[in-house]
Amino acid sequence: MAWNRQRRVLVVDDDPSIVETFGAILRSEGYEVASATNGRDAVELARREPIDLILLDLVMPGMDGLAALPQLREARPAAPVVILCADVEPDGEVEAFGSGAVAVLVKPPDVDKLLRMVNELTGRREDSSPDR
Repeated sequence: MAWNRQRRVLVVDDDPSIVETFGAILRSEGYEVASATNGRDAVELARREPIDLILLDLVMPGMDGLAALPQLREARPAAPVVILCADVEPDGEVEAFGSGAVAVLVKPPDVDKLLRMVNELTGRREDSSPDR
């Protein structure tokens, strides 16, 4: 049944250590993880594969997060997008929310906060069984 499918998170960041760290954390919690190191690859991946949540770096060379965001929303309209940024960047945040992002996480995020947000946005609850 659909609710038993493992949730898939796309992690997009030009820093391979961020991609690796987030991937390890999410996999340890039972998520499938797809990754990309730039906006263009993220959009191509989102068009080909099922994605339940997107963690998207705001600042990347080439196609940055703000440029990729509308295309990711088009490719996966049901997948919430969380913007990742190294610092709080009010202008970028406002533009990201206007383009469909649902939240912003400052890197590096607290692991518990990251997991709470991912669990909430993917509809996964630690103490619940599928009732729908």
